[in-house]
Amino acid sequence: MIAAVAAAVAAAVGAVTTLPLLAAAAEGGAATTFLGLPRWLWLWFNLALFLGILGYFLVPGIKQFLETRTREIRDSLERSRTQQEEARRMKADLTGQIESLRREMDELVRRTEADAEREREEILAQADRERERLLAQTQQEVALRVTQAKKELQRHAAELAAKIARERIEREVDPAERERLFDESLARLEREGG
Repeated sequence: MIAAVAAAVAAAVGAVTTLPLLAAAAEGGAATTFLGLPRWLWLWFNLALFLGILGYFLVPGIKQFLETRTREIRDSLERSRTQQEEARRMKADLTGQIESLRREMDELVRRTEADAEREREEILAQADRERERLLAQTQQEVALRVTQAKKELQRHAAELAAKIARERIEREVDPAERERLFDESLARLEREGG
């Protein structure tokens, strides 16, 4: 629209400006005056008229364009400031969240290390208890087997002694004496038992 107005104004001004020149050319030469006024005055008048018409038609459009552009730039700057402030707020929030996560992670690591140490101590204590239990069980087993071995050895020794004694008695003592010794032993056992 501005371009069309500018073209129309330029054509009008061109026509007004060239009119005195055409009139002078029609008269046969370069006139120094037109309608009784000097030529240079008409040129200045034409220039002022051209600039006035140009200003009348173009200035409001240019003014409106500049105001619109100024408003757009102002709105854009305001949006930019708002976005920048939002970005700062988001950065602060994210920084706070990162710091909070870092603290939580440090606390989690500390608790995990403490739990691991406590569990290690518990496992060591349990291993000590198990070792003591196995040692006590082994000692009881050894003592039981030693006792069983002693009893077995005593029984075997008693059987061996009885066998040797029987063989010796059979060899050295005659059958009548053997029967008398057997009866005496039986009587002594009955007295002690009853």
